[in-house]
Amino acid sequence: MGLFSRNNKIEKPKVILELRSPSCPITAIVEQDNRTAYFYLFGDNEDFGVKSCWIRNLSKAPEEIEVKLMEKGVPPMLPNEFCKFPDGQESLNEKNLEIVWLEEGDGAALLENGDILCVIPSWGGEEGFFGYARDCNGQGNFAWELTEDNEMRKRVNNAVSFIKEWNEEVNPFQSLQPKILHYYDDIFGESEKYYAIDNSEWPPKGLYVYEGQEKIVFATVAVSLRPQPKVEMYYEDPGKVNRIEIGLILKSGLTNDEINNVASLISGITTIPWDYITFLAEGHTVEFQNIVSNKFKYAVLTNKLKLLPQMNVPAFGDSKTNFLWIVPVSDNEWTVMKESGSKFILDKLDTIGEEIFSFERQEVV
Repeated sequence: MGLFSRNNKIEKPKVILELRSPSCPITAIVEQDNRTAYFYLFGDNEDFGVKSCWIRNLSKAPEEIEVKLMEKGVPPMLPNEFCKFPDGQESLNEKNLEIVWLEEGDGAALLENGDILCVIPSWGGEEGFFGYARDCNGQGNFAWELTEDNEMRKRVNNAVSFIKEWNEEVNPFQSLQPKILHYYDDIFGESEKYYAIDNSEWPPKGLYVYEGQEKIVFATVAVSLRPQPKVEMYYEDPGKVNRIEIGLILKSGLTNDEINNVASLISGITTIPWDYITFLAEGHTVEFQNIVSNKFKYAVLTNKLKLLPQMNVPAFGDSKTNFLWIVPVSDNEWTVMKESGSKFILDKLDTIGEEIFSFERQEVV
């Protein structure tokens, strides 16, 4: 007899709601059969994989984990001891449901009539943790209880507010962009060059370019509207690291083509956190394959060098924005950083003064 035949009362799960992340290559899906309902995040990248969180049982809970059904690929019901409603609940109705993506774009919540049913945060799927569910008791096998004091409630509410702000008369970008541009004008000089670097995709972001007599300054505008994914998995205080703007200072003398090429590379770097579900922070390295120099094909992100301006960029809401400068490095320097960390090379770069702004400089290894 087939696994999904009527006689053994297990139906094939049906997708009742689906929504793509606005930021990351991830799709959220709600599925249910006649026994249970689950919330899933499917990543396009293998590193992300599939994350799942139990939502509710639709019939009487079993006493033990349904191991044999799991081995056949059937979504398991949550055992009795972890169910607030051990006799089961009614099926989910898609008309009452809404998927809300967290601001980072790599986690999501499922709401029913505005109430949070479950949440899969960025650390879902790690070390036996799946996600939080309202109708779970304690730390269940396929979900943990979403308690009233859980920080994720605030995070979901903030995400809902963030989405609504884009429908206001002045949206977040329109509010933040002029503040950042005014700040850059004050620090470096009034610029006549500004690039839109969002490729007409949400959210908007730009690049300020100032061509001075001695230096060219590139600095991003409003990348900090979104917090970066995954930061909270590595930092106790993610608010100090998760929002970034990035910049680059080079000696003057570049052609328009070279300036446009560098601007394009910076634009590409700003997409890395969300395209690859990662984050950029102090000491991280990136590719920087530019047409100006074959020697310096990588870059380190830092604000630790003495000659780099210490930036205090206007921030979005009550957040902090971490400004990271792009410093081009050679193959050899990059190899040392990859093997031993960035500090050794950064300390060396700190000794060469204004040469850090030149593609003609000598290697420091």
